[in-house]
Amino acid sequence: MTLRRQYVRNWWDLSRGWNMIWGISTIALGAVITGVDYNENLVTLALHAFTIGCFIAGWFAINDLLDIEIDKINHPQRPLPSESISEASAKKYGHRMMILSGVGLVTIIMNDEKNIEGMAWIDSVAVWLVALLMMITYELDGKPFNPALKKRMFWGNLTIAMTMAITILFGAAAIDHALDPLLWLVASAACILTTAREIIMDNKDASGDFNRNTYAKIKGNEKTRKTVWILCVAASLLLIMPFILNYLPWKLVIFVIPSIGCALLVKPYLSKGKDEKVGNIIRFSMLLGLSGLAICGIIING
Repeated sequence: MTLRRQYVRNWWDLSRGWNMIWGISTIALGAVITGVDYNENLVTLALHAFTIGCFIAGWFAINDLLDIEIDKINHPQRPLPSESISEASAKKYGHRMMILSGVGLVTIIMNDEKNIEGMAWIDSVAVWLVALLMMITYELDGKPFNPALKKRMFWGNLTIAMTMAITILFGAAAIDHALDPLLWLVASAACILTTAREIIMDNKDASGDFNRNTYAKIKGNEKTRKTVWILCVAASLLLIMPFILNYLPWKLVIFVIPSIGCALLVKPYLSKGKDEKVGNIIRFSMLLGLSGLAICGIIING
């Protein structure tokens, strides 16, 4: 039983299970905030959740394969550097997950063509293709092109952050609200907070990032921490914007205050150089923010 549990845990870690849950949950977020009827959109929401879940699992498996030497220093406990999962098995898994994500996208198109008027699937395809392009430019390191954004200061952090935020827009596309300004504000706040977290975690992992020009390497620890603080303040302002612009009633702002407070709480920890603690606080802030916005949607549309 213990071996079986460890086996499942290894594949969960390779897939970044919690990131998959994040992506899948954000698919439903747009429907909750905008008040779209779940019963009418259950199939398309489920298809979008499946597609994004497979995409996230596939990308992280491929990323770990390419970063195995770095992870031997920064994250030796992960399945590949610890040899809990073979490289061949991880490669097959990563490719199969990406194929399944593509199959999910095709199924979304077929379902929309059958049940929804017009070409509602175009937004979903556009968002998926943008995510795929970001993955390629983040990872690709060789001929004929060599973008390798993960090795370039700030751009790698921003790319990862955008892929996390794009799951919100993918969910918005599922309910035909891809251009809804409220959901774009939510996605922007998530993007900025994730960027802050990625930058501070690079600061923590600086010793192992021997082949990358990370923001921390170029700018130094102090400037990096100042940047993270500025990003946290910016994300807090974006969380308030839906209320300022009257997309959500002011009386409900209390539900996002915990997220804002949590984001601003990083200041003393940044001053003390507790980078890992800061990363954990930012992640918790994102969770509180999305939960608070979901509660707002439930109250308004319930």
